[in-house]
Amino acid sequence: MESLAEFLQKRREKAGLSITGLANKTSIKLEILEDIESGKELFLSVTQRQQLARVLKCSIKELKEHEREFRFDVVREESIDNLKRQILNHETNLKCPICGEPLITRIAKMYDLEDNLILQPKAHCVKCIFQIKE
Repeated sequence: MESLAEFLQKRREKAGLSITGLANKTSIKLEILEDIESGKELFLSVTQRQQLARVLKCSIKELKEHEREFRFDVVREESIDNLKRQILNHETNLKCPICGEPLITRIAKMYDLEDNLILQPKAHCVKCIFQIKE
């Protein structure tokens, strides 16, 4: 199936618009449209979907069909604990347990009430909604 990026680019070109022209006609920021067409942004807000459908002369349903679906897969606690250990061990190239895309990771430094350092692993996926934030 065609991605949102491919669909949007084809419809824009069919309408004879540059990406800047589309930004002007839809009042959507150029940077956002660039992120959508490059595949970085996989979802549209309701307003963006309405503006794009109007200018590109397609249905809202067509746009929505090309967006990536939210999947609320349950990730096993052992997998999350393992990822936390890997983050704290400064391992790189970690992958999302839901979609397999790269994880952006960091270690937050916090202090408890007794001024003891606590290292808290954090992560979020570049493509889906997975995150470790506790």
